[in-house]
This record gives sequence, C-alpha cells and structure tokens, in this order.
Amino acid sequence: MGNPKRKRQRRVARAQSQAAPVHPDAPRRALRAIVIAYLFIAVSYALTIPLGKGPDESAHVRYLEFLAQQHRLPVFDPAHPDPDYEFHQPPLSYLASLPSFALAREAEAGQQTVRFFTLIFSLALIYLTFAFARNLAPDDPWIPPAAAGVVAFLPMHLSIATTVGNDALTEVLAAAALLLLVSHLKRARESDDARGLRSTIAVGVIIGLGMLTKSIAVLLFPVAWLAAAFAARAPEGFRWRRFLAHAAITTGVALLLCGWWLARNQMLYGDPLAQKAFLNAFHGLRPSPQDFMQRFHVTSVWAYALLVVTWTLASATGVFGPVMGNRFAFFPNHVYVITGLLAAAGALGFVRHLARAKLDPWQRQAWYVCGLLVLLLLASFVRFNLSFFQAQARYLFPALPAAATAFALGLQTLFPQRWRPYILMGMVGLLASLAFLGLHLWIAPQFQSA
Repeated sequence: MGNPKRKRQRRVARAQSQAAPVHPDAPRRALRAIVIAYLFIAVSYALTIPLGKGPDESAHVRYLEFLAQQHRLPVFDPAHPDPDYEFHQPPLSYLASLPSFALAREAEAGQQTVRFFTLIFSLALIYLTFAFARNLAPDDPWIPPAAAGVVAFLPMHLSIATTVGNDALTEVLAAAALLLLVSHLKRARESDDARGLRSTIAVGVIIGLGMLTKSIAVLLFPVAWLAAAFAARAPEGFRWRRFLAHAAITTGVALLLCGWWLARNQMLYGDPLAQKAFLNAFHGLRPSPQDFMQRFHVTSVWAYALLVVTWTLASATGVFGPVMGNRFAFFPNHVYVITGLLAAAGALGFVRHLARAKLDPWQRQAWYVCGLLVLLLLASFVRFNLSFFQAQARYLFPALPAAATAFALGLQTLFPQRWRPYILMGMVGLLASLAFLGLHLWIAPQFQSA
C-alpha cells in the first residue's frame, strides 16, 4: 500500500494540470463579488416585497411587538392562537432583533429595520457556506464560491433572508455546527485531546443557542453524536470512552444553555419543546390533509403526496406571499422546469461524484453526517405535512449549505475539467440574474396588483 498523502498529492497535481490556471486569490475575489451582489439584491427584496408578506412575518412581528411593549417573554395560549401562533417560539432571534426594532418603532419603520437585521444573519451564512465547502472540497477551488453563490441567490432563500422571522439565525447556527463537526472530523486523527475538547464544547454552545432560536435545532443532537462516533474510530478499535465523553459534553453544554427554556415550556405546556400545544392550536389555523383534499378536490393520498412534492420543489426556487388570502406569487412555469432540471442534474452528478471520487475517509464521514441532518429534516417535514399542508422547502433550509456544496460538486462532474470554473460561476451569475430580474419582472407586479 502506498502513502495516502502522496497519492492525494499526485491526484491533486493531475487535476490541476488539466484545469484552467487559477489565481490563488480568485475564489476569494469571487466571494467578494457574490457578497456585494447579494447585499444589493437582498436590499431590493426587503424593499420590494410588502411588509408582512413573508412566511408568517406578521406573527413574528407580533412577537417583537410584545417584547418591546411588555418587556417579558410571551406565553402561547392554545385557546386563542390567532394572531399569536408564533408565541411558542424560543426567544433568541427576537431578542437579538429587538434593539433595532425598538429604535425605529416610533418612526413606524420597525419591521423594515428588522428585515435588514435578518439580512445580516444570512450574510454570515454565505461566509459559513464558503468555509464549509472549502473544508469538504479542499482540492476544488471553485466549489466554495459556487456553493456560497447558490445560498446567496436562491430566490426563495433571499425572501427568507429579508423577512422578519427566526429562520435566518437558525440556518446560521446549523451551518456553524456542521462546519465545526466537519473540521473536527478532518483533523480527528491528528489533533490532540485538548483541541478536540474545545471543538466539542463549541458545538454544544452552538446547539444550545440553536435550541433557543428554533426547536428544529434539536435535530443537531443526533448529528453531533454521529460525528463524535466517527471521530472516536481508530485503527486499534472504537474508543468508547472518547465517544461517550464527547457526546456527553456536547449534550451537557447545550442543555446548560437552553435547559431553562425547556423547563419553562414543560411547566407551561407540559412539553419541553411546546410542540404539542402548538400543533393542537394550529389545527384551527391551517387545513389538515383531509380538509385540504376536500377543499381542492384531491382524490387520493398519492395525489396529495404528489402535490406536496410539487409545491416543495417549487418553493425551493421561490413561492412568495401570500399576496392576498390564499393566493401566492409565482415565477412562470418554465423557470421551475429549468431550475428543477438543473437541480436534478446536480443531484445525479453528486451521486456520480460519491461513486467515482477518491475521497478521504473523513470526507465520506462528513457526508454521512450531513446526510443524517437531511434525513432528519425530511422526516420532520413529512411528519408536519401529515398533520397540515405545509409544503414549504424553507423547513429544509438548515441543510442548505451542505445541499449547495453537493450541488456544485455534482454539477461540475458533468463537464470537462477545463470548463468547470466557467460553468460554476456562470450558474451563479444566472441564479443572481433570476433572483433580481425575476423579482421585478414577475413577483413585484403580482403584489402591486393585489
């Protein structure tokens, strides 16, 4: 058996000889251009889409108004949930946004200001995606800016990034946790115990903050445990003591931060995540699958499942509003067809990449960790849609940095080496054009005519 490090060096040298010359700073320059364009387009979204027309935005603003007026955390009342159906949410994102909201409240610009505040969270997500992709694809210099560009310019994500809510901070914390876990796996066999312990504590802090932002962060616990299990593997055998210690530290640190919130929910609602009270109240606000099937004449469970898949795929690109009542703003159909085909090509290419690429063991482990997060989010999404029709891809966006990296890796495998930088950056440019031009050509007129 040869030296794995030398084999990798030869593989990188061979790939670089076939690729177009890359200036060492070119990917970072591309990232800077992406950030500048993102800020311009995101501000355009924040100013163009009417206030209160983001997903559940009015209810999130009600939470902020309560904090500003009452100076205490709200209590969710299942008997009277409307319009306070977000009062069960953890408070961190709202508390972070409160100063800007309070400062502009007298000028009746509070909502708009908070939109700009959440925009900053998603700006951080762009940088985290770049770092995440650079860790997972160290030999492909154009994968990090391509993945960052997908996160920056996906129209639906731009809409989420520029409306009041707790999704943006949730995504940032999930991305930070994944980045730390991947970095830990990368150096697990060469790092000392002290460095591994610091990483474990940091992951616990991030998960704890995530639990104080949105309850979906509970899914990061099993993801962190799986990463700890991979890191505990060694040639001499599985190090059970190391695994149990790191899993316990991550869990303990997270619970130290968010335990008070879980205890409060248990006392108020009999449920540490407050999900039962919310779901019971939500029945009066959103149609159940049976009600939805009757209202829209959906004749079978399979037809309902197809409708959920179709809406989810469309909302991954962009479904905006509601514009008025139950009416939403859409792109033309051909936009969804093109982006769907592009996503399918990237997914197939990623499967090909996993099958053919000579990945280091830690890279495969990292993708298993990311895959577990995707599966858990999908399971939560399916469970939610078995209770209500909520086919919104934003519920899957905590895995967006991993999905964007996988898409970029998959897309480039479909083209010759010398064309890959141009294909990836061209794709980012087209996505940015769709985000900006599509907003003004198709989305904004639908809001204006409402």
